[in-house]
Amino acid sequence: MFSWLDKLDSKPDHPMFNAEAAKKLLADLPKNDPLKALEEVTSWLDSFKGTPGFYFRNRLDVARLLDETGQPLHAELLRQYLAEPHLQDFRGMRLWRCCHAFMKALAETYAVCINEYQKTGKKPEDIREQMPVISVRLLRAVAEQMKLGLMRYIEVEQEVWNELYRQYRFVEENQFAESMVYAYAGHAVHTSPQREFLRALALYVSSPGTLAPEQIEVAYRIAARLAGFFVIKATPDAGCTNYLDLANPGAPKHVGENLQATSTIRFFGTDKVVPRLEEIIHRNERGVVEQELRFGNEFTPDGKVIVLKHLQLYWGKEQPHRIQERKGISATIKIVHGFKVISKLVTHIDLNRITSLSGEDAARLKERSEGLGLAAEQVDYTSEDWAIQDISAQGLGGMLPKNAGSWVKIGALCGISDQNVKQWWVGMVRRLHTDEQGKVHFGIAILTKKPLAVWLRVLGKGAERVSNWETSSGSFAYDYLPAILLPDAHNSYLNATLLMEAQNFVPDSIYEVMMGEKSRNLKLAELLAEGDDYEQVSFQWQGAEG
Repeated sequence: MFSWLDKLDSKPDHPMFNAEAAKKLLADLPKNDPLKALEEVTSWLDSFKGTPGFYFRNRLDVARLLDETGQPLHAELLRQYLAEPHLQDFRGMRLWRCCHAFMKALAETYAVCINEYQKTGKKPEDIREQMPVISVRLLRAVAEQMKLGLMRYIEVEQEVWNELYRQYRFVEENQFAESMVYAYAGHAVHTSPQREFLRALALYVSSPGTLAPEQIEVAYRIAARLAGFFVIKATPDAGCTNYLDLANPGAPKHVGENLQATSTIRFFGTDKVVPRLEEIIHRNERGVVEQELRFGNEFTPDGKVIVLKHLQLYWGKEQPHRIQERKGISATIKIVHGFKVISKLVTHIDLNRITSLSGEDAARLKERSEGLGLAAEQVDYTSEDWAIQDISAQGLGGMLPKNAGSWVKIGALCGISDQNVKQWWVGMVRRLHTDEQGKVHFGIAILTKKPLAVWLRVLGKGAERVSNWETSSGSFAYDYLPAILLPDAHNSYLNATLLMEAQNFVPDSIYEVMMGEKSRNLKLAELLAEGDDYEQVSFQWQGAEG
């Protein structure tokens, strides 16, 4: 009855001719080396996908086994990569290439399965029932390639767009685009081929070039959980600000007034998810987080809120656009990185000018400074020379030197100085792009040209005041934290923000800012940004200026 399928019942010329044979071979994968093990799985996929003569059910069984064997290995390597995702790091590049090669081989293997499925007219019902799951896995593998490329700030390859659109047309034509399935055994969230397609599009329009790799991963997970709120239609819709043409694969484009709808054009929108994002942000900020909305326990709650607020901007109807004029320039700047180094190099309040300290507290603060390596004689740093190609009122752009910037990632804090000026500005890496030649282009946002390094004396949180910290001897035990005040756009400290060491932000915590004879209290308000070694927070001054 199923002549074409039945003719493939001969044994193919491949060691993994069926699932049982494949299991025996996969049992020999390295147990304690996920990198080598995934490389071997990828090699099996590459050899398997091109071998003809498989009975169709056997091809599906082997493809799924290789997929399910490789998934946990891929997850572990991705975790390792995200721990240190630097663009010019050899080990990081090897991890990334291994993950990308696996997803590429996996997508190509499932594409072979679907191509063979399409070659026959009448299909067995049990085979047809498997196609939504196979399509989900294929679309996800292609989207993973896109995500991995975006993590290295590479333009999405044309073949990725081609495969995404080709497979979405397939599921539409076969009328199971919206079939709800579990992608893998043990998954708690239903998905569909259409949702996997929309997830990839939503990630692309979320301005991933301004997110760090781990933030891209969080955004991708959020898109998966909220994909049911995304919209794709064959007719224009006020909520669909983007469109795509299935006959001409490529990045989604903004809908224009003169756009003529055709049978292959689809209108795509993300704005209906914004109210849901607002609800999740509110729940996270209150500390009431549902288990299914955590998007991975390896990411900090505050870090997730930063990504949620980013998506709130870029998934809304009015996406932000760069409006500052950029001028070409040819100059060289000195760059340093790391909160501790920058804290010492920028203008700072001399400890000897702080008159409100007792002798004991002055000694404690000096000890704290030396312990953190912030004492003048202990600061050891190396600056890098970077070429600048364009400049605006609030940013710098250029190309990363080939043998420098191994630490660079989106969100990295940096100190900036002109070659001939000793004053240091504070900036943050905001944009990265890797061109076709592998050269990395950067964009740095200037946070301030007049930073001020200060010390914060811990007073407590909310109603907890220093009186509650009195010791049995009647004296007070203070702790001190280094910080950098960032004045606002008008160089005023009235609406300044604050940089502090990572893991120190607690909302409503109260500190005394040690500023010589004019110390003031402040209360921390909101986490604005975070990096590997710092947090940028907003705060409110307490009491009148003194």
